[in-house]
Amino acid sequence: MPINNEKNHNMKTTKYLLLLAIIVLSGCAKDDSLNITDEESLTKRLEQILNKSKLPGFTVGIVEDGSPIYQKSFGFQNVENGIPYSNQTLQPIGSISKTFIGVATVKAIQLGLFTLETPINTILSNPLINPKNPSSEILIKHLVNHTSGLINPINTYAPSYYILEGENTATNGANYLQGFGITQREPKTLSQFINAYYYEGGDYYSIENFTNHVPGEIENYTDTGSSLMALLIEISSGISYQDFLRTHIFDPLGMDNTSFEYNLPNANYASLYLDKNTPLPLYNLESFPDGALKTSNEDIMKYLLNMMAGQREETELLFGIDYYNLLFTNTSDTYSIFWDSLGESSFGHTGSDPGLGTTLSFRGDLNQGAFILSNFDTTDQVNEEYYDEILDQISESILAFLSI
Repeated sequence: MPINNEKNHNMKTTKYLLLLAIIVLSGCAKDDSLNITDEESLTKRLEQILNKSKLPGFTVGIVEDGSPIYQKSFGFQNVENGIPYSNQTLQPIGSISKTFIGVATVKAIQLGLFTLETPINTILSNPLINPKNPSSEILIKHLVNHTSGLINPINTYAPSYYILEGENTATNGANYLQGFGITQREPKTLSQFINAYYYEGGDYYSIENFTNHVPGEIENYTDTGSSLMALLIEISSGISYQDFLRTHIFDPLGMDNTSFEYNLPNANYASLYLDKNTPLPLYNLESFPDGALKTSNEDIMKYLLNMMAGQREETELLFGIDYYNLLFTNTSDTYSIFWDSLGESSFGHTGSDPGLGTTLSFRGDLNQGAFILSNFDTTDQVNEEYYDEILDQISESILAFLSI
């Protein structure tokens, strides 16, 4: 079961593939050999890619001049039952979820709950101490750009994942997950998970969850540190993180079908696949804010459009212009506030978890953006390399379409 563990954030990745260069390269000459001249020819090309691939399904959204110009889905959300992947299909988006923590952080700042300079231990009732650097002071700004000194060593993160009750644990897909310690069990709450991870005596506690770096010194991408930020929002606001997002992000944007939970029964949920013959059981995360958001092409398009408009100072739907500017201002070489800063006023994020691969990016000055969501595994090293090849083909096709 060869999950690619050459990532310090275990089952997720911030690796940017060709899609994240689309916007930067969109001024270049198009590749005429792809024969993409309009929406119909793009659809035909993407159907060809899907039909020749091992992917069960994927969905694509493209924005130009601040408006959606293409939203289509391909293949199957459920191979066994022949259910097509549609623009209403719901699937987890992996670490793109962290960008929502970024938006929520900025909203909390606007509400006066804290600032980027606030020490986290002024919010936590039980101070969080780095045993390798006990005198260090972690500020909010260190969490939003992954420089806190908190990390996810490979051997301590998998327990966050759990198979949902009622799922069959005797399948090949379930056996695959169980091989990494992902079992069917009663999950911890977000607060319980953070306590178990960062406080001595906790089920997941290890000194290897920390580095000896001074906060702000070294970037170490951290899933659990991101979910810690969500917990701080929860504590400061006095409501659950889910309710905070529903009130301040999902409802204003009309993202009515987006949530962290599997709200079953619902025929729109995609099955996630190790390969076309190996569906995985439904699973979730105790550290759900950092990677377990479930959404659709229709809903995430609403989010992308608002983020692009906000970065261009063309909306105040979620908060004032100054706060959109804060969201998309670099706090380190690599990050703004949980968004990866790609240069040329470009921002984005990717997601990788068992049975899924996702990527989203935009370039503000060109007013263009795109996303791709797939229910194909990108954690197995062989799968990841294969998915990269297919994503390149999809991305090249999008680039050709934008270059018409």
